[in-house]
Amino acid sequence: MSSTQVLSPPGNDDFLAHCVSGSTPRVISLVGAGGKTSTLFWLANALYQRGRRVLITTTTRMQFPDRRFGTQCFVEPDFSARLTRLEAVDGTPGVTALFSVFDAHSQKVAGCLPGEVDALKAARVADVILVEADGAKHLALKAPAEHEPCIPASSDVVIALTGGEAILRPAQPASIHRWPIFSRLTGIKAGEILDAAVFEGLLRHPQGMFKSTPAGALRHWLINDPSARDSAGRSAILAMLESLRLADPALDGLWLGDMSRPSPFTYAWVRTNRMQKDFR
Repeated sequence: MSSTQVLSPPGNDDFLAHCVSGSTPRVISLVGAGGKTSTLFWLANALYQRGRRVLITTTTRMQFPDRRFGTQCFVEPDFSARLTRLEAVDGTPGVTALFSVFDAHSQKVAGCLPGEVDALKAARVADVILVEADGAKHLALKAPAEHEPCIPASSDVVIALTGGEAILRPAQPASIHRWPIFSRLTGIKAGEILDAAVFEGLLRHPQGMFKSTPAGALRHWLINDPSARDSAGRSAILAMLESLRLADPALDGLWLGDMSRPSPFTYAWVRTNRMQKDFR
């Protein structure tokens, strides 16, 4: 029987315990829209502060890494050379970013193929490998195209991001990446409210929020909500999340927070029987 728990408010270590803890090395893939890069950097910093060796990469393209916490960055087209450079890094806690190409004009980097991430995990070059495995053009919502997302088969956890500013508001095609696919998958039209039925469809549909998630990987839905709402608006979101938390029996956790903050989380529901151990 499934064991569940509501956390309000959850702490940072609650998120790490449910999403990151377990045997190492561990691969965490981030997909969706509305905060993947912010969440990746937040995770990298939190794990580094707790004594982990963290590796950042992408299977698509992402912004050049934030260097606030001393990220060392390797850009090398040849994978064997990338692996050799990683293996030469000492075993002390730190954050390393690994990419194949840097585009100076766009300030974006390309990273590793999904199979290369699998090889990095097998080589045990880090305690945790954080992978930005999807693209969304900085928009709040998306539906994946046929070739998306690019999730490594060795992923232990998939965190799907949603921009909270779009929830319970009219659907704006300009704010939704791959709008024709999103509309077809959810049945919603421009101007209709993005309500619980829309997100239940994204959760449950095999081509939806957790498309291509490896069997056995934990699934966590993270709503990144930096928008200022009145108390009625926040209560409406929480009520919607309460109605959705059991919509997908494969969902392991549902989190609400502002990932631009050091302590971002305001609400969580978790399936505790899937948690591996406390994070320390």
